[in-house]
Amino acid sequence: MTLGHVLQSDAALTLIGGLVGLAWTAFRSSDLLRNARNRRFDKAVEALEAGVELTYRTYVQAIKEAKADGKLTHEEAREARRRARDAAIEYGRTQGINVLDELGPAFVDLWIAKLVKRLKAK
Repeated sequence: MTLGHVLQSDAALTLIGGLVGLAWTAFRSSDLLRNARNRRFDKAVEALEAGVELTYRTYVQAIKEAKADGKLTHEEAREARRRARDAAIEYGRTQGINVLDELGPAFVDLWIAKLVKRLKAK
């Protein structure tokens, strides 16, 4: 019996499949994968912070300075959030991060609102 015959036997294929499955399970639950996910998540939040900051400096400040009361209308605030989202997505792309995939499309606007609130508190 040759090595080729042994490797193609049912027992050997079952053993190889089990070992590959064990290795994959160990990798998926490892700190290495968890750390990689955390780094991508942190980079996505950084991209959002950069988008909010850029939008504040280039769009919001100009509107606030031009108005007597210094407040944005609902339409202007909506436009500022859209610009912040677009800027964050673009910055994330330059960093190799898909912001929408990392944070979730439904949560990006919540993160932007949280970052804006933090910026206003400063």
